[in-house]
Amino acid sequence: MILKTLCLALLLAPMAATAQNFSELENLNAARIAELPGLELPADKSWGVAYSLRGVITRNEGGVFINTADGRLFKLDLSAGKAARFDGKTVIIEAEAKQADDLAVLKVNKITEYTPKAGEVTPAPYQPRRRQATLLENKAGEILMGNVRMSEAEVPSANSYDWTTMRIKPELIKNVYLIKKPFKPEVVAAHSFLIFTFEKGGLKDAKGREPMALALSIEGKTRTDQTFSPLTGLKNAFGIIWSLSTWEEYAARTIYHEKGHLVPYPVKFTHEQKVKLLQESLTLAAVNREGEFYHTITNNCTNNLLILFNRVLPQDRQIKLWTIPYMVYNVKATMPLMVITNLQERGILGAEFTDINAQTLHTRIP
Repeated sequence: MILKTLCLALLLAPMAATAQNFSELENLNAARIAELPGLELPADKSWGVAYSLRGVITRNEGGVFINTADGRLFKLDLSAGKAARFDGKTVIIEAEAKQADDLAVLKVNKITEYTPKAGEVTPAPYQPRRRQATLLENKAGEILMGNVRMSEAEVPSANSYDWTTMRIKPELIKNVYLIKKPFKPEVVAAHSFLIFTFEKGGLKDAKGREPMALALSIEGKTRTDQTFSPLTGLKNAFGIIWSLSTWEEYAARTIYHEKGHLVPYPVKFTHEQKVKLLQESLTLAAVNREGEFYHTITNNCTNNLLILFNRVLPQDRQIKLWTIPYMVYNVKATMPLMVITNLQERGILGAEFTDINAQTLHTRIP
């Protein structure tokens, strides 16, 4: 981990003063890393997702665990000596998981006993645009999700948000699209997310209405006193959230309030693969990720979509996430514009469907 951090620091130091977008980050590749003198690769497994958690350490025959205040339980990779020292105590740990879909074990990098301090600062609240999705029911071929963002109005309010539950029948899925949301400069910068379309009856909100599509967007979970930037996202500054919304709400907000546009690319999966991708997406969207950090390279909007794809694809078609194993993340698996080209070359994505802008906002996504 230290070596990985050092390499990233060496690469990013010259650009930190001026870069405010992803353009310089496009240069992160294996060739630049390989030029570093005295490079030695760690033999350990990859650990790409950072966590900071507070909870109580417990030990039993199954291993060492941390029980967090909100009721979660994580198994820890922690030495026997440290585990014995902190057994039964409230601690703060800095740790890493392998990736967003594999939180079975957290590797502990730092552990300290927690003692409340007088005048301890309470963090600012999270921005209201994003809520933790909840999985309320999963039975009889239907999944009921809570905290799905939508809009009662055709043009959503800029500063307030409507929420609903969504009843989903995975077998009625029609298509999946990876959506590109370009930022300026558009030749290098973008956000990406997924939408799922359905046959009639496959997607209904709490009032029985059928949105055109369901969107899954993995984003930095910022607080009201924070402003997102990709470089700050290298510093464990933001949380992360897998946010659900209707396509209509997301598209209208992008176009009317952000003055942006969206570009869909069809995902070329079989029906069975689409069903599984939807099920995996909803299950992982409902995971409580409090304490997990967004990271511009290893835990971002795009590489997590590829992690979802890898859960569906056969092994010989899965996307390689590391250029140098356990050390340098593959930019073709994490930078949105490069990912799209890579997936098209692999036959996983089709050609651009159409540009969704102010004139084409109501285009039906098949």
